[in-house]
Amino acid sequence: MNIVFCHGVMDPEQDWNARTYNPTKGWKYWLQFMAETEHDVIMQIPQFPHGHALLMKYDEWAAIMDRQDIGEDTVLIGHSAGGGFVLKYLAMHPDLRIRQAVLVAPWIDVENFQPFGFYQGMMLSNDLVAQTKEGIDLMISDDDDSYILGSADKIMKDAPAVRLHRFSGRGHFLSPTLPELLQIIKFE
Repeated sequence: MNIVFCHGVMDPEQDWNARTYNPTKGWKYWLQFMAETEHDVIMQIPQFPHGHALLMKYDEWAAIMDRQDIGEDTVLIGHSAGGGFVLKYLAMHPDLRIRQAVLVAPWIDVENFQPFGFYQGMMLSNDLVAQTKEGIDLMISDDDDSYILGSADKIMKDAPAVRLHRFSGRGHFLSPTLPELLQIIKFE
């Protein structure tokens, strides 16, 4: 088993190429540590280009994702825009079979904000869940932004077989750890 983590958009001061970005912050690195030390699972964290909401281009992200080790025993985890990207990547690769997908506060741009149409052409349905052995899980907090809550609503409406995990007071899941995620990932 392996995990591939897809990050979301970043503020300008957190661009992967900016010297001010501190890659040791955030639960993705905690999860990588826990997966590798507690479960002997390798976690890949690809760095996607143009991580700003206005600059993201699906083809550029997909080219990076195509180079990852993804197969029937892979868990894809996406946070925010990365969660929406995981869904579109599955939709654009209907023959791809994976172990599980976990979407943490996913954004799919239901308001058509992103000028390059990052999520245009994405078909949400239970067919995406059928591409997984263990299903798709969606984590959402009741106090996240309206565009995230709207994205979760659309995902659940169009793909009702996705398992919904509701939280309260967790915002956009930006804490340094996310222990609930370890309970959701199907390690065995």
